[in-house]
Amino acid sequence: MPENEETEQVETEPTEPATAPEAEGAEEEPFDAARAKKALSKKNSENENLRKRLKELEPLAKKAKELEDAQKSEQERLTEQLTAAEGRIKAV
Repeated sequence: MPENEETEQVETEPTEPATAPEAEGAEEEPFDAARAKKALSKKNSENENLRKRLKELEPLAKKAKELEDAQKSEQERLTEQLTAAEGRIKAV
């Protein structure tokens, strides 16, 4: 293939999004209030547990960020010292 030729790009047409299995099943099954309440209760419980875990981990994430920032400052300080030392070596 010559270098001057551009490769042909094939555009694909977007496909229609697949419907969720829940939506398909919803048409076949009648609404069950007890099952819906149970599912909602389960999701709320999972959500509550995730919020608790988040609250426990937020202080740790903050501390990790502070340590990272402190390390970054140390690296910057050492980089400046290295640059100054290299300048003195070149001057000699």
